[in-house]
Amino acid sequence: MTLPLHHPSRSSLVLFCLLASPLQAFAQEGENGDIYVLPPIIVREKLAYSGAITGYLAPATETGVKSGVPLSEVPQSITVVTSTELEDRKPRQIEDAIAYSAGVDASTWGTDDRYDQFAIRGFDMGPSALYRDGLPQKALSFSGFISDPYMIERIDVLRGPAGVLYGSNDAGGMVNLVTKRPVFGPLAQLEASYNSNNTGTLGFDLGNVLNKSGTLAGRLTGLVRDGETDVKASENDRQFIAGSLTWAPTDATSLTVLGHVQHDNLTPIIMGPVNGQDIEPAWGRLPENWLLHEPDYNSMKTTQQSIGWDFTHDFGNGLRFNNRLRYAHQNTNYRQLDLSYAAQEGVYYYPFHNVEEARTLGFDSNFEYKSTLFGAENSLTVGADYQLSRYHVTQYLDDSSYLISYDDPSFDFDVTEPALSSVTKARYEESGLYLQDHMKFDQGTALTIGLRHSWFETRQTDLLTGTTDTQKNQATTFMLGVTQELANGLTPYASYTEGFTQNVGKTITGAALDPSKSRQVELGLRYAPSADLLLSGAIFDLRKTNVKDYDTSDPTWSSFSQAGEIRSRGIELEARGRLTETLQGVASYSYLDTKITKNDDASLIGNENAMAPHHQISVWLDQDLSPWVAGLSAGAGVRFVSSSYSTQANLRKTPSHTLVDLSLHYDAKPFSVDFGVTNLFDRDYYGVCYDAYGCALGEGRVATLTLSRSF
Repeated sequence: MTLPLHHPSRSSLVLFCLLASPLQAFAQEGENGDIYVLPPIIVREKLAYSGAITGYLAPATETGVKSGVPLSEVPQSITVVTSTELEDRKPRQIEDAIAYSAGVDASTWGTDDRYDQFAIRGFDMGPSALYRDGLPQKALSFSGFISDPYMIERIDVLRGPAGVLYGSNDAGGMVNLVTKRPVFGPLAQLEASYNSNNTGTLGFDLGNVLNKSGTLAGRLTGLVRDGETDVKASENDRQFIAGSLTWAPTDATSLTVLGHVQHDNLTPIIMGPVNGQDIEPAWGRLPENWLLHEPDYNSMKTTQQSIGWDFTHDFGNGLRFNNRLRYAHQNTNYRQLDLSYAAQEGVYYYPFHNVEEARTLGFDSNFEYKSTLFGAENSLTVGADYQLSRYHVTQYLDDSSYLISYDDPSFDFDVTEPALSSVTKARYEESGLYLQDHMKFDQGTALTIGLRHSWFETRQTDLLTGTTDTQKNQATTFMLGVTQELANGLTPYASYTEGFTQNVGKTITGAALDPSKSRQVELGLRYAPSADLLLSGAIFDLRKTNVKDYDTSDPTWSSFSQAGEIRSRGIELEARGRLTETLQGVASYSYLDTKITKNDDASLIGNENAMAPHHQISVWLDQDLSPWVAGLSAGAGVRFVSSSYSTQANLRKTPSHTLVDLSLHYDAKPFSVDFGVTNLFDRDYYGVCYDAYGCALGEGRVATLTLSRSF
């Protein structure tokens, strides 16, 4: 048997097929007669649950159940954006990569490159919902720890509370980014691209086995990007290099070390008033393309580094130890001339400047014990995790403002640096003990139960006044789920899950925020008509208390308010995989019904939650055209998002929008050419429109040409 291992997707498929094999690592002949030594079994298992996937359907995951199980046994709604989908669509941001996932409203803040912004099941939570390799990668103040899709192998989107496995976690769910890592086979790819926003990119992805015994493999991925966004005088520059080494001396032990360095120069969020809505007709008008103008003062420059590892050792007799750790650091220099308000005489803007340093440390250690219990295959995971986040913020902000007249609107003026207003430091520490038990019975029933207790503390210090605010809390979370595989390919499931979020921040009066709590009941059904296609549906009732929201009375957007309870109910339908021999893709529909059920402000009770569209529809299909033109394939997608309220006051709606995307791929080995267009018809739309304030414009049409070569 000869199987080419030159591509990471193919190699991962080979490794997954070997999961059930008790064989030791063995030599495999490649296309050119070269002998490649496959990694030990324990590495192959990890790649199967978190590595590259050929096609649009992942067979298994370790995001919903940490011991790693087939997707059908996860008792909660989950979507895996595979490496194939990432390669086909070539997203520019993580939020673009998950835009076709059920229940996800991507780019909720328009052309905002500061973070990856998205909402899940009616909760706007992008910067607080991101994980990388199972460890938190959440924004701290304006420090976002952004990851480029080019360094990511796959993305798991778990919907609903996940407090048992991941600690502090928002109600809508979590998004786990899986970093590219060694695949124990030769890998060499170079690519260059240029898009219609005058942005050029060079990238490389290199890897191979590094010793004769086949126990050490490495991978190096890097990218350089220089250019702009839709916004005039904007910046869209990035340089990163990410490296990883996997050492697997035996079938029982593996250690993967991962590190990366990244520098960004990006465009901050652009918001502006809308003629006829925020600007009274009698006052005047701004140019229709006003939201595409960027003041010279605006910039967001960041430098980040991370280093960590993923270690596994199998003691035998069903006992395994797993440990993950990552340390990350980011410096941020963020300046913005931001919108204040529109008035009869013109539009007022105010400047602010934040200089920040943020650090995070996280680890997760657990023992996994596999045995037979009550006639079932039993996997018990008992673990402890810890995260420490610290950030130091120096802010320059005063009462200065700048008036833009309607008669001669222009940002062609110098901005005076505002005066020092605050110097603060904050520290968040969380530790937890958890257990999860997964039982698979012969008749197809799988039972998953989990329990966690967490301790967390927030400490904020005003370095100008010397005052410190400290808040300590504890939380216990529980989950219970059951799936039932039937002979006809149907798998119904039911689950109850809980979560919590320790809210970092203060009210406008300076009081520390209380934690939010969430709970969800979900019923679902999966149907696999073939091994390459999965149809799934879910209905859910999700509730969150002590909800955190921006306090719009604070012009610095650094204070928050807390509501009472929000209820989110909905239906999600998703189809993912291969439809025919030449057609594959993903389709989804989501319906949301959100309601504020409790609040200190009686006028808000009964209102809908902010950024919670009732309807979302998305379809992406990729057609292999090789039967007609060798090496050619074409993909196309459409995304519809209905209107939604921008705040809990329900005073203004962000209009609905429909976007069309296109992709063409031609493979003439060793070269390949990709041509992709997002927002094909260049539709104008808004990511968000705030009450009596303004709107953030969504991204216009971007056409990208990419040339790649594999070696």
